[in-house]
Amino acid sequence: MSIGDTIFYKLKLSDPESRKAIIKKHIKEHQSNTKRHEEPFFIKQRFVQCPVVKLSIDLPVYHMNNGRTRRRQRNYIAQNSKKDKFFSDNQENKLQQELQHEILFDLSQESTANIYKELKTSRNFREDAPILLDNTGMVVNGNRRLSAVRELYTSDPKKFHMFKNIPCAIIQEIIHPKDVKDIENFLQVKKENKAEYDWISLALEIKDEKDRLKLSNKEIAQSMGMSENEIQRQLDMIEQIEICLEEDWKKPKDYELLINQKQLWLNTSDRAKKKKSPIDSKAVYITGRWCSINAKDTDERIYTKAGVLQKPTNLKSAMEWIMNRQHIKPVKNKSKDNILGELEDKEELYNLTNLNKIKIKKNQLDD
Repeated sequence: MSIGDTIFYKLKLSDPESRKAIIKKHIKEHQSNTKRHEEPFFIKQRFVQCPVVKLSIDLPVYHMNNGRTRRRQRNYIAQNSKKDKFFSDNQENKLQQELQHEILFDLSQESTANIYKELKTSRNFREDAPILLDNTGMVVNGNRRLSAVRELYTSDPKKFHMFKNIPCAIIQEIIHPKDVKDIENFLQVKKENKAEYDWISLALEIKDEKDRLKLSNKEIAQSMGMSENEIQRQLDMIEQIEICLEEDWKKPKDYELLINQKQLWLNTSDRAKKKKSPIDSKAVYITGRWCSINAKDTDERIYTKAGVLQKPTNLKSAMEWIMNRQHIKPVKNKSKDNILGELEDKEELYNLTNLNKIKIKKNQLDD
């Protein structure tokens, strides 16, 4: 998506205290209603009954640290030369909220889970599937649905009058960034919802939880329902993807370039993770990066070649061939390269120092 597609909804952003006051008023009215509605949500490692109230679609604010939008946010940052925290540090900024709306509205129309089409056809927002908000009106879950009903109502207020106010479940207790991520992971990563993160967004989300929230691999694994080994594989993979985009493609953070290379990167990261030697892991990723910049969309021939090059019997000879072609002068193994105590058996040319000198080039292995 390129930011700037046709958008009808004009965002109305009120301050947090005003939103809190409106929500508090609705909850007070809810408590005196004998037919009040509540829904359970998994919050702070327990199920909590949250009051459901009808709120104007203009009141909620999108969550800027939404894992599903992270990849597209970073592409926008890269293409427009913005600071890394352009979105995350501007939760209450109108410009960032408008951009987030555009990203979310585009995501709401994805073919794998076309929320927009479903709502347009049904003209119904289910009472038992409310948007989840914190007590300031920030959306914890349901960002895409909110963007979709905002666009539908604006496009035809008479036809979609039922979307002027929608059911919202309110988390009344104070929650922190880690709590928000735990809720998001439970509802989205653990597949309680229909749509999953795309593969790059999932890796970026894990990296964000590691870097921003300072969580350990064990904590992230527990929150996402994955193994610690899988969390580390994802961290290693996104590190190599970012190196590939910056050094090989010369387009840092432009993740859209790789979005159709899912199988290549998942296979490559899986093979690299299984290697006992850091030399072999490095070599696997070098072949993966070479295939990445030489692939044409979903070029199956390139992916097949990656599988051949990454076989244990072919790795060493492929790396030596590249190094000879690039006239890399051999440097003998040094003790600092001997990370696992297993490198003495490797030949002189095939070590980490020499592999780090390789420049990934197009058609390098086709000559």
